[in-house]
Amino acid sequence: MGHKSQPGDSGFDYAVTIGGKIAPRFDGAIPLGITEVVRSSWERCSSVHRLMRTNKDGPSVLTRPELKALAEPLDDLSRVARPEITELLKKLSPVNYVVVLSDPDGVALEVQASMPIDKALNRMGVCAGATWGEPHVGTNGIGTSIAYRRPVIVHRHNHFLLRYDDLTCTAAPLFDSSGRVIGALDASSVANFSSEIQSFILERVVRTARRIERSYFLAQNRNNHVVSIRPSTEGVTSGRFMLALADDGRAIDFLAESNMGERPEELAALIGRRFSDFAEAKWQDGSPAHDRSASNERVGILRFEGKDVPYFVNMRFPQKHGRKPSVFDAEASENTNRIVRKPASGFIGLDGLAGRDPSMLSSVATIRRLADRRLPILLQGETGTGKEEFARGIHADSSRAGKPFVAIDCSSLPESLVESELFGYESGTFTGARREGRSGRILDANGGTLFLDEIGDMPVTMQTRLLRVLAQNEVVPLGSGKAIPVDFALISASHQNLTDMIADGRFRRDLYYRIAGVRVILPALRDRQDKRDCILSALEIEAAASPAGTCAGLAPDALAILLTHTWPGNMRELRLIMRYALAAADNDVITIAHLPSWLEASTCMNQYDPHAAPMRLLPERSTLMTPQARLRDVLARHNGCISDAAAELEVSRQTIYRWLRKANLDDQDPEL
Repeated sequence: MGHKSQPGDSGFDYAVTIGGKIAPRFDGAIPLGITEVVRSSWERCSSVHRLMRTNKDGPSVLTRPELKALAEPLDDLSRVARPEITELLKKLSPVNYVVVLSDPDGVALEVQASMPIDKALNRMGVCAGATWGEPHVGTNGIGTSIAYRRPVIVHRHNHFLLRYDDLTCTAAPLFDSSGRVIGALDASSVANFSSEIQSFILERVVRTARRIERSYFLAQNRNNHVVSIRPSTEGVTSGRFMLALADDGRAIDFLAESNMGERPEELAALIGRRFSDFAEAKWQDGSPAHDRSASNERVGILRFEGKDVPYFVNMRFPQKHGRKPSVFDAEASENTNRIVRKPASGFIGLDGLAGRDPSMLSSVATIRRLADRRLPILLQGETGTGKEEFARGIHADSSRAGKPFVAIDCSSLPESLVESELFGYESGTFTGARREGRSGRILDANGGTLFLDEIGDMPVTMQTRLLRVLAQNEVVPLGSGKAIPVDFALISASHQNLTDMIADGRFRRDLYYRIAGVRVILPALRDRQDKRDCILSALEIEAAASPAGTCAGLAPDALAILLTHTWPGNMRELRLIMRYALAAADNDVITIAHLPSWLEASTCMNQYDPHAAPMRLLPERSTLMTPQARLRDVLARHNGCISDAAAELEVSRQTIYRWLRKANLDDQDPEL
């Protein structure tokens, strides 16, 4: 699918209105050095709106009841915009910016600031309920961006009214799926930044505006299926769009992302057609039709009729309850060879953990046959292979699923507290004990499952007491002579070789045979035959937990690096790397540049393409603080001039911009 290209680095035709100083009075002659947008806006302010430049009145402000009545129809817009505005303010700190969300007439609905609003901004009328349309206050960020349906910067003297000569407005209009302006997003400040910094801030405002539009589209189609479609080609940011689909699979609405309110004819032609008639999706993920609570999305690769270019696609299911079965439910139920995604509760389950790895599938089949036969289970595998997740999956798949699951990390308990922690104690047993006593973790698991993680680290003396509990099915708390019956399923885990520990006298042989009724070895990630699925699943899990809630995709070269990495930290390392990459990509497709530098880059690249150029990697963390501090110092010394800063640092202007983007203009960010 294509879309009409737009000029500009980010796919937008920015109307950047940064120019020379304006004469104090407007006599009908437009000064030189300003853009055509500001020129025509000034003419309209004078001839149509009959405004005087010397007008000292601020914007009119609605009463609280008037503002409430105006804002209620736009509640969805305000709700989805608030978290995005908060994130934008973080990226604009430490400069004192105020971010405003307006309605389509320029009335401020939401006003947020990361610190107390500057008194100068207060005097100018930057507040909720203020009317910033061009007919009221002349050329300004909100009003002019709405009038021209494009992002603008109105810098200081470019404002029509003289009272706003110290104000810089950076604004972008907001569009709904029909291309109608539904509001504007504006970041205003009295700081006098250079044109390069202003352009950078405009880019941030525009990106935030596009995210708000996407979230608004999803909110408006909460009761429909929505597919988000993105090109799989690395570096391509245009051509992204979302389709809303009815239960019968017909397209009923779309949002062309980055199209600034335009409605491409190619997408408009899809309305009314069934999704399966013009696209073929190979779903890599999903949940059974009867269990939408387990996953509200599916992901896959999409191809359109008559086109060879693949696209990334994810489908979000309706949020409405009691809906009629849809064509997508039947399709999902036929997809038996899939990865089961992590549900919203944070639980993955045995099927999701097993994936398509033969050894894991065999282990799961064995567990399901034997889990309810009162056989203790021993999980072994390297650190980070997911032993606790697997234990939770066993518990959830057993007849004890509705009972407690008690996990104890034996390696983290101080030896002096192991006995009281496991077995409990009576009141007054020792100094510092609770007055009412404590039942102990083993009794807490009564009726459910007890998971002893890293049992190889349990002191030998405690192994003896545990052995008695397992043999007698009863617990005697410290300070008590009364045995209490217990009934629990036992799952133990260790990354150590327990048979070697038995030979060394560090683990009791009789305890080993009490805990190892069923032995399961979890394979290392590097040895799994479904490593690609594991990587994609981890990406989806971390994306779902990220602020954006989605991921634009994973570029083939980045996937190749991940596939050839040796993964010494296994699934734990994979999850952390996915979290890092998502943060670095900032909702774009994850490429090599977004992967952390501790990956085995050279080895991976050689395996991927022996003739490829060396990878561009992020600098090591230890070197990042110094460039960040120096960059800020140089920019401050040159009053924000990018060219002068680049000359002093002996780097290109593009490198400065890249550092600024990674720093997000945020002193709290440790990396550039």
